[in-house]
Formats: sequence, structure tokens, C-alpha cells
Amino acid sequence: MKPTQQLHDLGQSLWLDNITRGLLKDGTLRRYIEELSITGLTSNPSIFRLCH
Repeated sequence: MKPTQQLHDLGQSLWLDNITRGLLKDGTLRRYIEELSITGLTSNPSIFRLCH
């Protein structure tokens, strides 16, 4: 069992503090959630603004 899963099973919430558009687009975030038990995210909302 991965250490991150062990922490999750003990009730610890694991957060990613550097979400980027690339993590969303290429599936990395999904992999972090599924494989590393990431349960929370924070980011600067300006990365989600539409570019014209």
C-alpha cells in the first residue's frame, strides 16, 4: 500500500496546492486522485480565465 493511501485511510486529507491547467487537461490530476489519494485542491483562480 502506498504511503499516501495509508495517510488517507488514517483520515488525513492530502492537498495539492499547485493545480494548473495542464494537470486538468492531460489527466495528471485524475491520476493523482486515483493513485495518490489526493482529496483537496487549491489554486490561483486566474489560471482558469479564458484567453482571448
